[in-house]
Amino acid sequence: MSVQTWFSSGEMVAQPGAQLTLPLSIQNLRQSAESYTVVPAGLSASWTAIERSSITLFGGSQDVVDVVVTPPEVPTTSAGPTVIAVRVIPLSEPDDTVVAEIVLAIQPFDDRRIVSLQPVQRARHRATYEFMVENHGNELASCRLKLVDTSERVDGLFDPPAVGVAPGGASLVRFKAKARRGFFRRATRTLDFEVEAEQQGHDPAIASMSLVQPPTIPGAAIVRALTIAALLGGLAAAWFGVIRPEIRDAATDLVDERIAELTPAPVDGATPAPATTAVDSDEAAVETVTADDGDGEPSFIRLTVDAPILGTADASQPIGEGITFDLTDIRVENSLNDTGIAQLFINGVQVYQWSLSNIRGQYFEPRITPIRLQPGDNLTFSVKCDAKGATSTADTCSTRINIGGRTRPAL
Repeated sequence: MSVQTWFSSGEMVAQPGAQLTLPLSIQNLRQSAESYTVVPAGLSASWTAIERSSITLFGGSQDVVDVVVTPPEVPTTSAGPTVIAVRVIPLSEPDDTVVAEIVLAIQPFDDRRIVSLQPVQRARHRATYEFMVENHGNELASCRLKLVDTSERVDGLFDPPAVGVAPGGASLVRFKAKARRGFFRRATRTLDFEVEAEQQGHDPAIASMSLVQPPTIPGAAIVRALTIAALLGGLAAAWFGVIRPEIRDAATDLVDERIAELTPAPVDGATPAPATTAVDSDEAAVETVTADDGDGEPSFIRLTVDAPILGTADASQPIGEGITFDLTDIRVENSLNDTGIAQLFINGVQVYQWSLSNIRGQYFEPRITPIRLQPGDNLTFSVKCDAKGATSTADTCSTRINIGGRTRPAL
């Protein structure tokens, strides 16, 4: 053996996402100078770097090379002992290659998320929500689901009530929500609540949801009905109490006067014949027609932008001819936790702006009042990339937007 190599330290502890430098000593056991190539080996080679991959040593001398280890913060980086191996290859004697190893203790880390598939539901009393419990950490997540509602206006059941999610996995959970009070409403009511996946000793994952309850009896309808009833009552009282008696009295007087004119003077001893009067009345009917325009067809627009680092890129989608599009909700996806600014434009006018550093995974933006886009209008999604995410292997910021709404025929 012409070369000897070893790590100067014993077993080390490493945190995923953090950088650790390990000194590696290399000694030339020969009497003459020799050059060596130093390369990482083993399963950890992809996240092990050598600061000086080639060195030359005189006979009997030694040198120290820094080995930089950066375990990635991804689910595939298993917690526990991991062997870091480095191969030292003499250029003149490749068969004398030696390998130095050190045991590295990888620490566990938590990254648990709740991704809601329907964060906003519109229903009178009951609604079913679906969401995913995702485990982006490197150890098993055993979570119990919990409802957080400080107003105590929402109750419900989780199916299942607890989940176990392996690293890198996800589990579907359904929450059957029920409104507790308020069966009679004159206006739309929004009930905001949160669902939480908790495990003792770990930070909980939280997602916000909303139940929008439409009015059972709109207040405007009550006011209109009372106004119409009062108006009809006043008209009926005026008709039967004033107008109709006056018309009857006037008609009776005219008939009596006409009969008196046409009746000849009575003969002595004769009894005048009685007169007969007939009164006719007509009634009119009123027909009420209610129009129904329909709700339109559900439609979705998806735009993807890959912006270069410290650069800006955009993607556009025009509205087709002959249709209108009512924008009702927006979901921005930042799965790699890039940083920068995302903007949504309609015909060149900015309507939304988000900071990507505040979006981990997905962000949902509902609208109670839709935005209507006419035929030919243009939707543009623009992204300015400041830096890529820590787990990203690409040279761009990859950001997506899902735009939901309803299409209708243009008038």
